[in-house]
Amino acid sequence: MHNEMDVKQYSVFKIVGLWAVVALPMFILRFVVMPLLIPIVNFHPGILYWLLMIIGMIWQFVLSIIILKCELGHFTWKKLKQRLWLNHPIHPKTFKIYKLAYAFTIPIILYAFFIESSGLFTFIAEAINRLFPFIAPHDYTQIQNLATPEFEGAWYLLGIALVSCLFNYLLGEELFFRGVLLPKMKGAFGKWDWAANGILFAAYHLHKISEIPLFIVGSLFYGYLNVKYRSFWPTVVIHGVEAISLLLGVLAAILGFL
Repeated sequence: MHNEMDVKQYSVFKIVGLWAVVALPMFILRFVVMPLLIPIVNFHPGILYWLLMIIGMIWQFVLSIIILKCELGHFTWKKLKQRLWLNHPIHPKTFKIYKLAYAFTIPIILYAFFIESSGLFTFIAEAINRLFPFIAPHDYTQIQNLATPEFEGAWYLLGIALVSCLFNYLLGEELFFRGVLLPKMKGAFGKWDWAANGILFAAYHLHKISEIPLFIVGSLFYGYLNVKYRSFWPTVVIHGVEAISLLLGVLAAILGFL
Protein backbone atom coordinates (compact mmCIF):
# COMPACT_ATOMS: atom_id res chain seq x y z
CA MET A 1 0.00 0.00 0.00
CA HIS A 2 3.03 2.29 0.00
CA ASN A 3 3.48 4.69 -2.87
CA GLU A 4 5.96 7.27 -4.08
CA MET A 5 4.41 10.06 -2.03
CA ASP A 6 4.97 8.07 1.18
CA VAL A 7 8.72 7.99 0.52
CA LYS A 8 9.08 11.76 0.27
CA GLN A 9 8.73 12.45 3.97
CA TYR A 10 9.32 15.77 5.72
CA SER A 11 12.38 16.38 7.87
CA VAL A 12 12.04 17.46 11.50
CA PHE A 13 13.30 20.90 10.47
CA LYS A 14 10.61 21.26 7.81
CA ILE A 15 7.86 20.02 10.13
CA VAL A 16 8.83 22.45 12.89
CA GLY A 17 9.24 25.25 10.37
CA LEU A 18 5.77 24.73 8.94
CA TRP A 19 4.39 24.50 12.47
CA ALA A 20 5.92 27.88 13.26
CA VAL A 21 4.43 29.42 10.13
CA VAL A 22 0.93 28.66 11.41
CA ALA A 23 1.51 28.99 15.17
CA LEU A 24 3.32 32.32 15.30
CA PRO A 25 0.61 34.28 13.41
CA MET A 26 -1.96 33.13 15.98
CA PHE A 27 0.34 34.34 18.78
CA ILE A 28 0.86 37.68 17.03
CA LEU A 29 -2.85 38.14 16.37
CA ARG A 30 -3.65 37.51 20.04
CA PHE A 31 -0.85 39.38 21.80
CA VAL A 32 0.09 42.12 19.31
CA VAL A 33 -2.69 42.84 16.82
CA MET A 34 -5.61 42.47 19.23
CA PRO A 35 -4.35 45.05 21.78
CA LEU A 36 -3.60 47.48 18.93
CA LEU A 37 -7.10 47.15 17.42
CA ILE A 38 -9.23 47.27 20.57
CA PRO A 39 -8.94 51.07 21.03
CA ILE A 40 -9.69 51.86 17.39
CA VAL A 41 -12.31 49.25 16.39
CA ASN A 42 -15.83 50.12 17.41
CA PHE A 43 -17.36 46.73 18.13
CA HIS A 44 -17.35 44.02 20.76
CA PRO A 45 -13.78 42.82 21.58
CA GLY A 46 -15.00 39.23 21.79
CA ILE A 47 -16.19 39.38 18.17
CA LEU A 48 -12.97 41.09 17.10
CA TYR A 49 -10.90 38.37 18.75
CA TRP A 50 -13.00 35.63 17.15
CA LEU A 51 -12.57 37.19 13.70
CA LEU A 52 -8.81 37.44 14.18
CA MET A 53 -8.63 33.76 15.11
CA ILE A 54 -10.64 32.90 12.01
CA ILE A 55 -8.16 34.89 9.91
CA GLY A 56 -5.38 32.82 11.44
CA MET A 57 -7.17 29.58 10.55
CA ILE A 58 -7.88 30.79 7.01
CA TRP A 59 -4.13 31.39 6.69
CA GLN A 60 -3.64 27.68 7.49
CA PHE A 61 -5.94 26.81 4.61
CA VAL A 62 -4.07 29.13 2.25
CA LEU A 63 -0.71 27.70 3.32
CA SER A 64 -2.01 24.15 2.89
CA ILE A 65 -3.11 24.93 -0.66
CA ILE A 66 0.28 26.48 -1.46
CA ILE A 67 2.11 23.41 -0.09
CA LEU A 68 -0.13 20.98 -1.94
CA LYS A 69 0.22 22.95 -5.17
CA CYS A 70 4.00 22.82 -4.89
CA GLU A 71 3.96 19.09 -4.20
CA LEU A 72 1.26 17.91 -6.57
CA GLY A 73 1.26 20.44 -9.38
CA HIS A 74 -2.20 20.29 -10.93
CA PHE A 75 -4.87 19.19 -8.48
CA THR A 76 -6.79 16.04 -9.30
CA TRP A 77 -9.07 14.11 -6.99
CA LYS A 78 -6.79 11.06 -7.27
CA LYS A 79 -3.72 13.04 -6.20
CA LEU A 80 -5.50 14.83 -3.36
CA LYS A 81 -7.15 11.64 -2.13
CA GLN A 82 -3.83 9.83 -2.04
CA ARG A 83 -1.83 12.69 -0.52
CA LEU A 84 -4.37 13.64 2.18
CA TRP A 85 -5.81 10.15 2.83
CA LEU A 86 -9.28 11.35 1.77
CA ASN A 87 -10.76 7.88 1.97
CA HIS A 88 -12.68 5.88 4.54
CA PRO A 89 -10.49 4.06 7.08
CA ILE A 90 -8.59 1.10 5.64
CA HIS A 91 -7.91 -2.03 7.67
CA PRO A 92 -4.12 -2.35 8.13
CA LYS A 93 -4.16 -6.11 7.47
CA THR A 94 -6.86 -6.67 4.87
CA PHE A 95 -6.42 -3.26 3.16
CA LYS A 96 -10.20 -3.12 2.75
CA ILE A 97 -12.49 -0.25 3.73
CA TYR A 98 -13.07 -0.52 7.48
CA LYS A 99 -15.85 1.85 8.52
CA LEU A 100 -16.02 0.27 11.97
CA ALA A 101 -12.93 2.39 12.75
CA TYR A 102 -15.22 5.41 13.04
CA ALA A 103 -16.65 3.83 16.19
CA PHE A 104 -13.19 4.00 17.76
CA THR A 105 -13.50 7.78 17.82
CA ILE A 106 -16.13 7.52 20.57
CA PRO A 107 -13.76 7.00 23.55
CA ILE A 108 -11.68 10.01 22.50
CA ILE A 109 -14.81 12.14 22.06
CA LEU A 110 -16.08 11.05 25.48
CA TYR A 111 -12.76 11.96 27.05
CA ALA A 112 -12.91 15.42 25.48
CA PHE A 113 -16.43 16.07 26.75
CA PHE A 114 -16.39 14.48 30.17
CA ILE A 115 -12.77 14.88 31.26
CA GLU A 116 -11.06 17.66 29.30
CA SER A 117 -14.11 19.94 29.30
CA SER A 118 -15.18 19.08 32.84
CA GLY A 119 -12.98 21.67 34.48
CA LEU A 120 -11.02 19.04 36.44
CA PHE A 121 -7.73 20.27 35.05
CA THR A 122 -8.32 24.01 34.92
CA PHE A 123 -6.03 24.36 37.93
CA ILE A 124 -3.07 23.78 35.58
CA ALA A 125 -3.88 26.80 33.39
CA GLU A 126 -4.75 28.83 36.47
CA ALA A 127 -1.37 28.07 38.04
CA ILE A 128 0.43 29.05 34.84
CA ASN A 129 -1.57 32.28 34.64
CA ARG A 130 -0.62 33.14 38.22
CA LEU A 131 3.05 32.56 37.47
CA PHE A 132 2.92 34.48 34.18
CA PRO A 133 0.03 36.95 34.46
CA PHE A 134 0.88 38.65 31.16
CA ILE A 135 -0.30 35.56 29.25
CA ALA A 136 -3.53 35.19 31.23
CA PRO A 137 -6.54 35.28 28.87
CA HIS A 138 -8.76 38.34 28.83
CA ASP A 139 -12.50 37.86 29.14
CA TYR A 140 -12.94 38.54 25.42
CA THR A 141 -10.98 35.38 24.54
CA GLN A 142 -13.66 33.19 26.16
CA ILE A 143 -16.39 32.56 23.63
CA GLN A 144 -18.91 31.74 26.35
CA ASN A 145 -18.76 35.40 27.38
CA LEU A 146 -20.67 36.25 24.20
CA ALA A 147 -23.74 34.59 25.73
CA THR A 148 -25.30 37.88 26.86
CA PRO A 149 -28.58 39.70 26.09
CA GLU A 150 -26.55 42.04 23.89
CA PHE A 151 -26.44 39.38 21.18
CA GLU A 152 -30.07 38.33 21.23
CA GLY A 153 -31.28 38.44 17.62
CA ALA A 154 -27.72 38.93 16.28
CA TRP A 155 -27.96 36.37 13.48
CA TYR A 156 -24.64 37.44 12.00
CA LEU A 157 -23.10 35.49 14.89
CA LEU A 158 -24.34 32.27 13.31
CA GLY A 159 -22.53 33.18 10.09
CA ILE A 160 -19.30 33.82 12.00
CA ALA A 161 -19.74 30.53 13.85
CA LEU A 162 -20.26 28.56 10.63
CA VAL A 163 -17.14 30.06 9.03
CA SER A 164 -15.23 29.40 12.24
CA CYS A 165 -16.31 25.76 12.26
CA LEU A 166 -15.43 25.30 8.60
CA PHE A 167 -11.85 26.47 9.06
CA ASN A 168 -11.38 25.09 12.55
CA TYR A 169 -12.61 21.56 12.06
CA LEU A 170 -12.02 20.94 8.34
CA LEU A 171 -10.26 23.40 6.02
CA GLY A 172 -7.89 25.07 8.47
CA GLU A 173 -6.49 23.23 11.47
CA GLU A 174 -7.49 19.75 10.33
CA LEU A 175 -6.37 20.17 6.73
CA PHE A 176 -2.98 21.50 7.81
CA PHE A 177 -2.19 19.24 10.78
CA ARG A 178 -3.85 15.97 9.78
CA GLY A 179 -3.93 16.43 6.02
CA VAL A 180 -0.67 18.14 5.09
CA LEU A 181 1.63 17.30 8.02
CA LEU A 182 0.59 13.93 9.44
CA PRO A 183 1.09 11.75 6.33
CA LYS A 184 4.60 13.21 5.98
CA MET A 185 5.79 12.81 9.58
CA LYS A 186 6.65 9.10 9.68
CA GLY A 187 10.10 9.65 8.24
CA ALA A 188 11.00 11.98 11.10
CA PHE A 189 9.12 10.36 14.01
CA GLY A 190 8.60 6.75 12.96
CA LYS A 191 5.78 4.91 14.72
CA TRP A 192 5.27 7.91 17.02
CA ASP A 193 4.26 10.25 14.20
CA TRP A 194 0.69 10.45 15.54
CA ALA A 195 1.93 11.45 19.01
CA ALA A 196 4.30 14.08 17.63
CA ASN A 197 1.45 15.45 15.53
CA GLY A 198 -0.79 15.72 18.61
CA ILE A 199 1.90 17.53 20.58
CA LEU A 200 2.54 19.95 17.72
CA PHE A 201 -1.18 20.58 17.40
CA ALA A 202 -1.47 21.35 21.10
CA ALA A 203 1.63 23.55 21.04
CA TYR A 204 0.26 25.47 18.07
CA HIS A 205 -2.28 27.05 20.46
CA LEU A 206 0.12 29.83 21.42
CA HIS A 207 -2.89 32.14 21.47
CA LYS A 208 -4.09 30.04 24.44
CA ILE A 209 -0.62 29.38 25.76
CA SER A 210 -1.51 28.61 29.37
CA GLU A 211 -3.89 25.86 28.21
CA ILE A 212 -1.30 24.00 26.12
CA PRO A 213 -0.52 21.39 28.83
CA LEU A 214 -4.20 20.42 28.91
CA PHE A 215 -4.41 20.43 25.11
CA ILE A 216 -1.45 18.03 24.90
CA VAL A 217 -3.36 15.36 26.80
CA GLY A 218 -6.51 15.90 24.79
CA SER A 219 -4.80 16.15 21.39
CA LEU A 220 -2.26 13.37 21.83
CA PHE A 221 -4.45 10.67 20.29
CA TYR A 222 -6.13 12.87 17.69
CA GLY A 223 -4.08 11.50 14.82
CA TYR A 224 -3.72 7.90 16.04
CA LEU A 225 -6.70 6.52 14.14
CA ASN A 226 -5.75 8.53 11.05
CA VAL A 227 -2.34 6.85 10.93
CA LYS A 228 -3.52 3.38 11.88
CA TYR A 229 -6.27 3.36 9.26
CA ARG A 230 -4.71 5.80 6.74
CA SER A 231 -7.70 8.09 6.65
CA PHE A 232 -8.14 11.84 7.10
CA TRP A 233 -11.64 11.54 8.52
CA PRO A 234 -11.43 10.05 12.06
CA THR A 235 -9.92 13.20 13.54
CA VAL A 236 -12.38 15.37 11.63
CA VAL A 237 -15.10 13.45 13.48
CA ILE A 238 -13.32 13.74 16.85
CA HIS A 239 -12.46 17.42 16.53
CA GLY A 240 -15.61 18.36 14.64
CA VAL A 241 -17.98 17.19 17.38
CA GLU A 242 -17.02 20.43 19.15
CA ALA A 243 -18.89 22.28 16.41
CA ILE A 244 -22.20 20.91 17.71
CA SER A 245 -21.89 22.52 21.13
CA LEU A 246 -20.54 25.74 19.60
CA LEU A 247 -23.41 26.12 17.14
CA LEU A 248 -26.02 25.21 19.75
CA GLY A 249 -24.53 27.75 22.15
CA VAL A 250 -24.54 30.47 19.51
CA LEU A 251 -28.15 29.69 18.58
CA ALA A 252 -29.15 29.79 22.24
CA ALA A 253 -27.51 33.20 22.63
CA ILE A 254 -29.18 34.56 19.50
CA LEU A 255 -32.59 33.26 20.56
CA GLY A 256 -32.19 34.65 24.07
CA PHE A 257 -32.21 31.30 25.84
CA LEU A 258 -29.09 32.10 27.88
